Amino acid sequence: METNVATLSILAEVTTAFVALAAIVASLRITFGQKLNSFQKLLVHFFVEAGMLNVSITLLALVLLGFALDESTVARYVTLYALATSCAYLVHYIRRRIRIKAPTPLPSMLVMIGYAAWLPLLALSALGVFWDPSLPIVAAFCYWALFTVVVIFISFLATFVDIDQTLP
Repeated sequence: METNVATLSILAEVTTAFVALAAIVASLRITFGQKLNSFQKLLVHFFVEAGMLNVSITLLALVLLGFALDESTVARYVTLYALATSCAYLVHYIRRRIRIKAPTPLPSMLVMIGYAAWLPLLALSALGVFWDPSLPIVAAFCYWALFTVVVIFISFLATFVDIDQTLP
C-alpha cells in the first residue's frame, strides 16, 4: 500500500495555521485590555496545546516516512505516540478543569466523549487486536483532533458574547 503523505502534510499545515490564528485572536483580546477569566484561559490552553500535539503527531509520521521506514512501522510508532500524548494530555486537561471548577458546555462534553471513544480505538490499533495500525487511522485521528480544536475555539469566541443582551 502506498501512503499519500499529502494528507498528513495538509493536516499539519492546516492545524498549525488554525492554532496560530486562534492564538492571535486570544492575544488580541488580552492586548485590548480585557482579561480572560479562568474558563477562557482553559479553552485557550486547550486549543493551543492540543493543536500543537496534533501537529507533532502528523510531523512525526512525516519525518519517519522521510527516513524511508516502512509504512507499518511508522503507523505503529505514530499510533503509540498519539495514544500516549493524548492520554497524558487528557488527564492533564481534566485535572485542570476540575481545579478551576470549569463548566462543561455541550461542545466541551462532545470533545471529551470523542476523545474517550478515540483512545480505546488507538489502543486497539496499536495492539493490532482487530486491525493493524495504519496511517489512514492516524490521519482520521488527527482530523478529529483538528475538529476538536476548532470546536473549542468557537466555544472560546462564544464566551465573549452575552446572549441575554443580544436577544430582543
